[in-house]
Order: sequence, then C-alpha cells, then structure tokens
Amino acid sequence: MIIQSIEVKELFEEFNEVIEKSQNLAIFVRDIELQKKEIDKLDNFCEKAESLKTKNLENYSEPELNLILCLIISAETIKLELSFLISLKNNEMEAAWASLVTAQNNISIVARNHPTNGEYLNGYIQRLDLYEKLLFPKMMFASVGGIFRETKCSICKKDYEDCEHMKGKMYKGQLCVREIHKMDLEEVSVVENPANKLCRHLTIKYDGKEVDLMTLKEKTTGNNV
Repeated sequence: MIIQSIEVKELFEEFNEVIEKSQNLAIFVRDIELQKKEIDKLDNFCEKAESLKTKNLENYSEPELNLILCLIISAETIKLELSFLISLKNNEMEAAWASLVTAQNNISIVARNHPTNGEYLNGYIQRLDLYEKLLFPKMMFASVGGIFRETKCSICKKDYEDCEHMKGKMYKGQLCVREIHKMDLEEVSVVENPANKLCRHLTIKYDGKEVDLMTLKEKTTGNNV
C-alpha cells in the first residue's frame, strides 16, 4: 500500500474533493469570477501540501513524498487550465497558450511519475491536446541545438553525467531537472514538434502585413520567436 501516513491519506482525500469541484469549473461557459476564486482555493491546497511534504521529508516513504508532489503538480495543472480559460475570455491569447502548454507539460510529468498508475490521466491529457488542436492555428516552433559543456543535477548538484538521477523522474518528493550551466549553441531549427512549445513563431505575413500568428491582428513591434 502506497499511503501509510494518516496525514497523507487525508490530503489525498481532500485533493479528490478539491479537484472534483475545480474540474466542474474548468469549462469555458462557467462564470469567470468563480473560476478566479477556484484558483485561490487550489493555491491554498498547494501551499498546504508543500508544507506537509517539507516537514516530513524524513518521516514519509519515498512513494508518499512522490505522491504528494504529484498532487501538487496536478492541482497546479488545473490552476493553469482555469487560467487558460480566463485568458481566452479576456482575449489574452498569448497568455492562454502559455498556460495550456505548461499544463500539458505538468500533467505529463505526473503521468510518468505517479506512484500507482498514471494511465488514469490519459483522458485529461487528451482533453488538453484537444484544446490545442481545436482552438489554435497550426504553429511552427524553434528548436535549439548545441553541445552541453556543463550541466548539473537539480537534486544532488553533481555533474549530471556523473550522478545517478534521471531528469524528469521524482526522488523523495523532488523532480530531477538537468540544469544547463554552459552550452555551445550550434543551430536553431524550425520544427513542427519541438521540445518546448513556448518557443514559437509569433508573426506571419498576411495580406501584405506582419500580423500576430494567432489573431491575425497587425503587429508593429516584437520579434518573430
């Protein structure tokens, strides 16, 4: 059994209650003020969960600590989905895109690291992918290529090549990140399927004018990527 501590059990039950209410509000036609209030509630849950994890790094098992981190990232993802919907209503398309892409990245981390079975998230992952396919135009992205000269592990702080951790994997409630400290840039390529969908083309030519790729509204300043 993954959950052994009563505090973690109670947190997990609270998470299920909070997320059920939040997902009921993560619908475009729901009132925007209710959605904003729900973001505050999710913030409170994340703070509570993070505090519990931090205070019990030595008391809880690794699966329990990783579960708490999965709950935090999942709650953050619903926050991002709500922010995405709010941005759409406010005609803030770049902010909407950033929230959606970050939500996609977050939930994929949870799916890969959930201590029991992340497959139950497949439906939610498809939902976020549908937002992208149905609400945004086809985009092109920039991909950076180069040679890493110095990288560090976010957990043990050793050279990443010399440590035993793997990027994208959770260890005792922490997510391993490969920190790039020095890199020789070799190329920037235009791709359809990038590692980072935030690095995208911003403008296109339309009716002889430079316009925003998403809205087709004329742009007077700004770079293309």
